[in-house]
Amino acid sequence: MLEIRPESAFGRGYEVLVDGIPVARWSSRIWSDGGEVEMAGETFAFRSGGWGRSFEMLAGGAVRVEARRSGGRWTITGEGGTYELGRPSFWRGKRQLVSGGRVLGEFRNTGFRGGLTADLRDVPLPVQVFTGVVVLTLQRRQRAAVASSSSS
Repeated sequence: MLEIRPESAFGRGYEVLVDGIPVARWSSRIWSDGGEVEMAGETFAFRSGGWGRSFEMLAGGAVRVEARRSGGRWTITGEGGTYELGRPSFWRGKRQLVSGGRVLGEFRNTGFRGGLTADLRDVPLPVQVFTGVVVLTLQRRQRAAVASSSSS
């Protein structure tokens, strides 16, 4: 079970656990998408590009995992193959990770500050962590959009 949870109530760091064991840490940026992911003794740059329609996780200048948006779906390419990240319906906010038409797991929100969980046992760890960080980033964008529209 993948779990990404805030390290503190008002910080910008997230702890990433698999089956209760810490495996990574994400230091997010405050005012823009991106940050750094520390995993297995390596530091990865997590960044957004293409007007928010793509994400990449890089190590040593090489892209290790990437996500590109086309329509309402995200295509994730990385270790282990190609995956799709989407919603089963417009009304259900949960995102699912799919490969070859098979649902590999569903991301569920936890806590008021934006943690999440997903059971992604058949997915390589770097893809699990990357996809979780992408989902959290998309949730943060959505909350910011709702907040700005309600304050107008």
